[in-house]
Amino acid sequence: MMDETMELQVQQNKAIRGYIIRSLVKGPQNALLIRQITNSLVADGMIVSPDISKHLDYLKEAGYINFVDKTVNAYNVYRKDAVIKLTKKGVDLVEGTLEDPGVDV
Repeated sequence: MMDETMELQVQQNKAIRGYIIRSLVKGPQNALLIRQITNSLVADGMIVSPDISKHLDYLKEAGYINFVDKTVNAYNVYRKDAVIKLTKKGVDLVEGTLEDPGVDV
């Protein structure tokens, strides 16, 4: 059973992952620079540190996003200021064609 702190963390993780997905939809060709996303998350008070690697890793593993540069991964994307792009599966998630309880779209 999860305690209240853990439950809040789970809700926040889902919200951040959903925010990333929704941000990509608004970008040109469903893509954005990672810094555009992290700056928005910080500005909206959702994160304090620009390290969103665990959220990107989740979304990448689920097949919702891709890194445009093949040398980039969830843990060096910020340092390389790389572009992330929504996949077809990510678009399906946004449009409600598929559901993921781990992403609050």
